Amino acid sequence: MKVTSWKHWPNIDLDADLLAKSVIRYQDIHDHCFIKLSCNSNSVCSAFGIKRHFKHNPLGTVEKNSYPHSLSALLDDKKSPKELNDCPQLLINIEAHKRVSEHFSNENKLCFATVYSPLYHLNSMLAGTLTAAELERAPYKKMLSLLSDITAQYIEALLLIKNVRIYYCSFHACGAFCSYQQFKTLVAPYDEQCIAQLTHQNHLLHYHCSSSIYFDYLDSNRFSLLSIDDCHDVVSIKALLTSFPDITFVGLLDKLLLPRPLKTEEIEQFLLYCRRNLDLNRVIIAPSCTLPVSIKNNTLLRTCSIVKEL
Repeated sequence: MKVTSWKHWPNIDLDADLLAKSVIRYQDIHDHCFIKLSCNSNSVCSAFGIKRHFKHNPLGTVEKNSYPHSLSALLDDKKSPKELNDCPQLLINIEAHKRVSEHFSNENKLCFATVYSPLYHLNSMLAGTLTAAELERAPYKKMLSLLSDITAQYIEALLLIKNVRIYYCSFHACGAFCSYQQFKTLVAPYDEQCIAQLTHQNHLLHYHCSSSIYFDYLDSNRFSLLSIDDCHDVVSIKALLTSFPDITFVGLLDKLLLPRPLKTEEIEQFLLYCRRNLDLNRVIIAPSCTLPVSIKNNTLLRTCSIVKEL
């Protein structure tokens, strides 16, 4: 079984050099098979003057505090960004990736650049209050058009970086948010636009989505790695691997171990259960940024016999 890292550096991600050095140092220490360098999901919101505050709780979920903004006011504001160069955080991310890519010549140490769906950014602006009905209204369409343009420019800049790999995070849609028909007409087109641009040059793509509503839409020929928020038990993972025989599943360890922190022996038992029931050549475990330190610690992971096979 391979191990990778989901990690954020929220206190230093405003400095490209410091961010790149932190990624390189972390990867050199832990020697995971790859690492995801996240531009935080506030990277576009901040260009509009929207601030969000993150609070991690012990079980791994993240509370995001903000309040919804008027899209009409944001669109009318002359200071609002109109293109990539108006989004300082995205430019910092690009520079950080350039520096990381120059360091990691070994393909066993891949670094994935994070690209968020335009819908993901829009929902962040609205403090998570976006509804399917709003996606058909003029101000929302206009803002999505602007966000799509900025995202396309960001993708274009990332694809110029040597050996870049992409982690694409779709909007967190689910059955409670919209019907499947609404999903196909209101949500999927934005993902399709981004993925078409990302896969044009055959870059290794990690696709992340939130629920099984995406299953009929997904084309496994377009990506190599897949993670799904509500797929966090062995039965679900096995079904997913059967449905998509050409992909590798990436599972967040904290999601797999919830609802309570486990002791070392319990983690080992769980991983052995995985080995008996899953093709571990197609499963990557990721200790995420929200995992409690006692479990996330790489030394603890390596006490599990199954992980020693790395």
